[in-house]
Amino acid sequence: MRRFAFIIWLIILFITTSIPIDSLSRISLFGFDKLSHLFLYSVLTLFFFFDYGKKNWKFFPLIVLLSVVDEIHQYYIPGRTMSFYDLLFDLLGGSFTFWVLKS
Repeated sequence: MRRFAFIIWLIILFITTSIPIDSLSRISLFGFDKLSHLFLYSVLTLFFFFDYGKKNWKFFPLIVLLSVVDEIHQYYIPGRTMSFYDLLFDLLGGSFTFWVLKS
């Protein structure tokens, strides 16, 4: 049962980013879209810590890899695009949560 929350959240991320969106519904650069990236990857990091332990520093390369793969994956979904800013906010969410949990 260990690692359950982390894996479930990865599945939720994959499903969420697999939903095609209408290009007219895109939200501004620093609107809800970026906050959702912060939230999703912050929660992913939180679940990683709960499932794998706070002493495990291996999370950051994993978060980077998951963020990059997620952006590449979105390139192939109608109405979605790869975005450097999305990647940046994914990494900010993960990094901030990691910093808070390690302090």
